[in-house]
Amino acid sequence: MSLYVDAKTPTNREKASPDHSVDSYVPPAQEISTQAPSQDSYMASELHQRDTAIRPVYLRQNAISPQLTDSLAGENDRKLLGKEPHVQKYLLARSCRQNSYFATRLHHFSISLTTIMACTVCFYYLYNDKSIVLNHEWPTKHGFRLERLFTFQSTGCESMIGFAALTYHTFPALLILGLPGSGIRLFEPFCRQQGYHTARTRIKLKRKLMFQVCEMIGVLIFLYSFILFLFFWYMVFRHAAFSCSILSVHVYCFLAFLCFIGIFVELCLFARYREHIKMTLGAFKESDQTGNVRHLFGSAGPKTSTSTSTRAIINACRNRIFRVTRCGDCTELERAILFANDRLAEFPSRYYGHVAIYLTFFSLSEKNPMHVAASKGHVEALELLLSHGFDVNALDKFSRVRFSTGDLFWYFAQFIVSKPVDVEQDQAVSVLKSTLVSPLHCAVSSGQSEAVRWLLQHGADVNLIAVSSYRVERVPPIFLADHPEIVRILIEHGANILMVPDPGHMNTVTVLQMAYMRSDRALEHELEEHGGDVALTPFHHAAGLNDVVAVRKFIRVGVDLNCLGEQGYFGINRRTPLHWAVVNNAKDVVELLLRSNADPNFQDVRGRTPLHWAARLNHAEIVACLLSHNANVSIVDRDAMTPLICAAFMKDVGRELFTYLVNKGANINYALPTTGDTALHIAIRCENKNTALAILASGGMILTMNREGVRPIDCTTSTKFQYEIKQAAGHRDVMISYTHTHIEFATKLRKSLEDNHVTTWLDLMDPSGIGGGTVWRAEITRGITNAVLVICILTEDYADSDWCLKELALAKQVGTPILAVSTENASIGEDLQVYLYTRQIIPFEPAILANKRNAQNSRLVEYEYDEFQYANQFRLLLDGVRDEIETNRKNVLWRNMRLQQSANNSTMVAMIQSSVLLRRNENTSMGTSQFVFISHGDKHASFVDRLSRALTERNVLCYVDRYVSRKFEDGDIANRIHAAMEAILKCSSFVVILSNSTVNCDFLTDQLAFAEDKGKPIFPIILNQIEVGLDKNYTLARTDLYHFIMDGPGFKSSLQNLLAGLTTHYIAANSFDENTPEVLERLYATPTWSGIMESYPILEEQLE
Repeated sequence: MSLYVDAKTPTNREKASPDHSVDSYVPPAQEISTQAPSQDSYMASELHQRDTAIRPVYLRQNAISPQLTDSLAGENDRKLLGKEPHVQKYLLARSCRQNSYFATRLHHFSISLTTIMACTVCFYYLYNDKSIVLNHEWPTKHGFRLERLFTFQSTGCESMIGFAALTYHTFPALLILGLPGSGIRLFEPFCRQQGYHTARTRIKLKRKLMFQVCEMIGVLIFLYSFILFLFFWYMVFRHAAFSCSILSVHVYCFLAFLCFIGIFVELCLFARYREHIKMTLGAFKESDQTGNVRHLFGSAGPKTSTSTSTRAIINACRNRIFRVTRCGDCTELERAILFANDRLAEFPSRYYGHVAIYLTFFSLSEKNPMHVAASKGHVEALELLLSHGFDVNALDKFSRVRFSTGDLFWYFAQFIVSKPVDVEQDQAVSVLKSTLVSPLHCAVSSGQSEAVRWLLQHGADVNLIAVSSYRVERVPPIFLADHPEIVRILIEHGANILMVPDPGHMNTVTVLQMAYMRSDRALEHELEEHGGDVALTPFHHAAGLNDVVAVRKFIRVGVDLNCLGEQGYFGINRRTPLHWAVVNNAKDVVELLLRSNADPNFQDVRGRTPLHWAARLNHAEIVACLLSHNANVSIVDRDAMTPLICAAFMKDVGRELFTYLVNKGANINYALPTTGDTALHIAIRCENKNTALAILASGGMILTMNREGVRPIDCTTSTKFQYEIKQAAGHRDVMISYTHTHIEFATKLRKSLEDNHVTTWLDLMDPSGIGGGTVWRAEITRGITNAVLVICILTEDYADSDWCLKELALAKQVGTPILAVSTENASIGEDLQVYLYTRQIIPFEPAILANKRNAQNSRLVEYEYDEFQYANQFRLLLDGVRDEIETNRKNVLWRNMRLQQSANNSTMVAMIQSSVLLRRNENTSMGTSQFVFISHGDKHASFVDRLSRALTERNVLCYVDRYVSRKFEDGDIANRIHAAMEAILKCSSFVVILSNSTVNCDFLTDQLAFAEDKGKPIFPIILNQIEVGLDKNYTLARTDLYHFIMDGPGFKSSLQNLLAGLTTHYIAANSFDENTPEVLERLYATPTWSGIMESYPILEEQLE
């Protein structure tokens, strides 16, 4: 089912006069007289008078420029190389007649067929053999000639001769039908145009009068042949044909039957000849040609005053506006509209939008330009028409009737002649068929997505149903869509995908059913993803339309609130009326059904509840309503998706919807069990920016990994999108370390990085004013730890700042790469050489012309820049920054994948070599390779994994004891104990993890004792689980740590490490000078020192 859309090829303008531009263009007299002699010529003269006064004020990108018009005119006027063949005036030369696909065949076949048929006609009249008596009731009648060609009382022989005579007598018509292929120019199909035209600028062909006569003869032959066909079958089924015993009659009739078939062969040749010549000249549809009938029957007398009447002006304006709109020429369109505004009052509202259907079947077209602009996708023309008052929802009969000899002939010819390829048939529209559509119908039917979007943005009714004398065409625009993108646009603007246009009649179907019937898989998928369903019951229909009165009536009569189809049948999607109301955002009906105890947790065939669809379609108010009636936020559909996951697939979902779900217990970081994707993974992968930002604002985690080790931020390759997500999540790729005296350059550098979509963190708080508070230190530590890269700005005072050196030390400690830029040719001392590589310093000195002190604050240094050099140097820096970001992304992905592999390892026996986690095969011995056995007591898995990877990176192979919580390959603990004992016997060293959680583990105790018995070197690791704050991490970044165990072993070794550090700052006792006792005595007199001495009696004795 589809509405016929007039896809006429735009009529090309005749070449313009060299003295006129596009603005002053006047149609040639020939064109004017051809289309509408009295009206267009009058309008042309009026426009010509206005050329110097009216200037176009509405130029658009696609408007035809004067240069383009001049170039087209020049192209037509230009003398082309090559001598054209001479065309004879009356009869084409033999060379032309012989070089044809169909003309020669048509002519020869016509001559042969008509010659045979003429001879048989002569035979019919002249043959008078007295031995042949067709009817014995008339013994005096001899030969084949009949008194009457057909009567119901005729004999079998008479019927056969009658059929043959009726067939043979068509030879004059067949002879005329073959004349267009004879080369006689009087019968040639089309007028020969002057000049040249291309496929883009082709003009409408004009059929010659005699060729139109041939077309009418062809139509009459079709009708005549149909009558003969009926007569033939009457003759056969009456069995009269078998009662004739005269052999010559049978031969004569058989030859007539062959000629009857030959009639259709000649009609086929004529039609193919006609189509071939038509398409050769650039007319690919029936609408691309004209018979010029109005011109032939127009008045040839002088123009009267009625030519300038209001009706003539109206028709001229409509025709002109329609034609230039079809061409997309906004300049000419504005001129035509301005002319109409000057001549016609209340234009256009009074002259468009009033079309109606009369007597059920008939209507007239107003040639509304909005419709043709929409069907052609001329958005600029639509904007111009709207600005001049045209209505985007006006109805018009767009499929106008073309009644010509060509249309009439092709209407019959299409039954025996197929198109050369499988293309859409361009058929004449039935006179009794009237369909009034909106511009949106036209744009959707012709697949103009930009025009569809524009019309919807400017108030077009997306659910407006066409008015038609045929019920089958009373549909909204979405029924005409054949492209998923257009369906998506219509749905985004509120198209009702559950609409049943004509319930109880022919169109008791939804758009999804139409897609099923067309087997359009792409449309099916798009509609199903947005809640499309097949037509079910009147109750469902009323719920989808938000018809509270009808729904209340169904409830009152006791219809099941959770019905799934008519007569107890279940629809293929198993949807309730509540599902339909939710999909269509029918809030009033949803509230009514929920108050009437409709089930809010009813699952359809995909396992989705109404809450799933409300979230999937971004209906926040419906979500709140369902949740207030105990809808379950944790139900998963057949794809294991919760309502919150479904919402991630939709664009522009607000934070409000996610807040509703989270407040009712939905897990914002719920991961799909199959892929591990969270809602944030899905939203970012689908490029739903606003939805992703809303998920982040509701608690979504940007660093959560899926089963492939991919973070949400890695689900898109758009740097701009990644930048916006990171900005919203507070994640920064780069941290800038600088002295606050150079904040001006640091700010400029940050802006340059962010302009290139690199998230940057810059500390704007000067620590000198606050003494480096705890909060400030924690922020610095967090920024450096989470950053991909630290950029330090080397200035003369950078090495003198203890804060800056701590930042570099912390970056090195946590493994964050450091990249330096220099601005003042500062030298790199020993303190900086520990953290920086000279080859990684990017000089910005060439971009700095001078430096100066800030006028308000003399501490601040400002630079004057050579912006061109600055851009060059910055590009070098940007390349390095992006390389580090990409390297970090790959490293994180690889590390996450290894962690996932380690977590999914069923044996938990790991061999790590060359940074690759190897799984141990229980059937393979360790051989002679040295390795370290790590005993962990089933605790601290992440620390053990980190330790084993770190040792492996330093070429130390590790055997990690399997975990009790894992499922063993052999299924019992005895195998684990046996494998561990075998590994301890073969290991070179035994590492044991000691912490509050492992000291009481029996496995660890037994393994430690076994290793001691076997004389293995034991290396205990005391794992301190104290949590050190971020501020202390920053403070202690450049300080060595000393570990002691309270009331435990290792005090002496720990003390030695401490003394080694103290001796670099403490004066030993044997080096005291003579004033030292006096100083100590004064210290001893203080209360604090006295208390300390009481705790250390040995030291007190030495002081005494």
